[in-house]
Amino acid sequence: MRYIYIIALLFFSSIALIAQEEKIYSFHSDVEVEKSGIIQVREEIRIFSKGDIFKRGITRSLPLSRTDIQNNRIRMDYTVSEVLMNDNPVNFFTEKEGGDLVIYVGERDIFLEPGFYNYEVHYETAGQIGFFEDYDELSWNVNGLSDKMIDSVSSVVRLPEGASIISSHCYTGRMGSADSDCYSETNDDGSLKTLMTNLPPNEMLTVSVAFTKEVVNQPAGYKPKVFTWFDKNGMAIFSAIFVLLLSVYYRVTWKKYGVDPPKPVAYPQFSPPDGLSPAAVGMLHKGYFMDDLITASIVNLSVKGYLTIEEIIEKKGLFGMRKDRVFSLTRLKSDYSKLPAEEAVVMRNLFYSDDNILLDGKYNKDVSEMMQNYRKSLNKQFRPVIDEGQNIKFHIVPWLAVVLYVIILFYFINNNLMHFVINRKALFITVPLLAILYVIYAIQIVRPGERKLHYKSNIEGLKMYLDIAEEKRMQFFNPPSVTPEKFEELLPYAIALDMEEVWGEKFEKTFLSSTIQPEVYQPTWYTGTYINASIFGHALSSTLSNTVSHAATPPSSSGGGNWSSGSFGGGFSGMGGGGGSVGGW
Repeated sequence: MRYIYIIALLFFSSIALIAQEEKIYSFHSDVEVEKSGIIQVREEIRIFSKGDIFKRGITRSLPLSRTDIQNNRIRMDYTVSEVLMNDNPVNFFTEKEGGDLVIYVGERDIFLEPGFYNYEVHYETAGQIGFFEDYDELSWNVNGLSDKMIDSVSSVVRLPEGASIISSHCYTGRMGSADSDCYSETNDDGSLKTLMTNLPPNEMLTVSVAFTKEVVNQPAGYKPKVFTWFDKNGMAIFSAIFVLLLSVYYRVTWKKYGVDPPKPVAYPQFSPPDGLSPAAVGMLHKGYFMDDLITASIVNLSVKGYLTIEEIIEKKGLFGMRKDRVFSLTRLKSDYSKLPAEEAVVMRNLFYSDDNILLDGKYNKDVSEMMQNYRKSLNKQFRPVIDEGQNIKFHIVPWLAVVLYVIILFYFINNNLMHFVINRKALFITVPLLAILYVIYAIQIVRPGERKLHYKSNIEGLKMYLDIAEEKRMQFFNPPSVTPEKFEELLPYAIALDMEEVWGEKFEKTFLSSTIQPEVYQPTWYTGTYINASIFGHALSSTLSNTVSHAATPPSSSGGGNWSSGSFGGGFSGMGGGGGSVGGW
């Protein structure tokens, strides 16, 4: 029975070891500040090894430089006195790699067995204390970065005799983070204890302790940084003046160049406004080009007798359950001299080599070239009208002003990082405010030209007629009856204005329902699925648009592509000394 117990114990112990993740489980740093300015550091690092990451032992990288409050790069030296593994001395060696001193713990030819290991790294360093006018400070990055979560990160900072804590902060996150998802308290002996659990990968716990001045020896010739009134308020003042001047510019230029002229009164239009084509009406109404406008042009060409549309239902899939719509376009006329420019482009490109073209959703080079030329034609004709009054030139000053603001901001950072840290709260107000003001200005400075307002007014008039209820028709100068001819004439315009369903319903109500014997309406230029006029235009618009769009889109190809101290009043994760990284070898 005893042997069974031992075997079971060994079995379940092996299972437990296999289930453990290979990573750093805890990191504790004991930091003692001496009056001489030297810092004694003892780091306790607990890992679990499986032989993949930690083969021989751990590596501890310590940065060989840091940045002081005046953004000067200060070289750091370390003296590693001892390394322990499971309370026993262990061999180690150091190498300088890049900007770090790397401590290699273990033997090159001795590999670790799977299990937990506790390491202690003892070293000392100097030059980590920041000296200020009213206090001295240590900012210390507690842990070395790891690419896996660390369950527990903690530290104890011990000050020399005669020094007491004035202020303390702890920060967590990646470099520059001001998050403070950590716990700290002052112990009875005056030391500061800090704790963070479940520290995410590649994040840091940073401790900043401001303490009594003139206890730690200040280096000869070192002048403490004196924060002037401008240091504390300069960024906020500059930001306020910047926003004020830019606001004045916005106001003056808007009053002079951005106030909209009076809009013409819209009256019902019973025919295409100003002789514009359906695509022109749609583009002027929306203010930009859309591929869906091609449907309006094709339908308009059909209504005018230039081509016919035949819808073919292809049954595919198992038992023909899936139905795909295919459109066959046939040319009837070859004289395009009386067509709008974009419609002439459609006819020339679609029927370049044949009087018939099949739109089956598959890529077609002729359709693709047609869409490119179609877009160019409409943009050439109506982009100047749409862009009239955009006043783009007045955006140059805000753009240059923001560039200047960023340059001055970097000047503050480069010349005094602490200046930026103290004043950075001003940025949290200034940057969103600048963005909001610019968006408002960009909208308001647009002053539509008279041609654009005239077109839009007449287009609104057409929309009024397309949408007007039957009971209100007589209020508008006895508008024409919605005959099949009138329905077909304005159907392309309704498609361009996304009103084809409304226009179809109106045709159903006013014409087809007005006769004792309802007439059967079937357009002569279209052959295919037809239910009623109220949904005909909408169904044709959606299916034909998708088919043309797919035919104009080339098939996609697959394949891969060949710190510094000085946080009293504000700080962030990653500032100060310490830090570096922890890994295995």
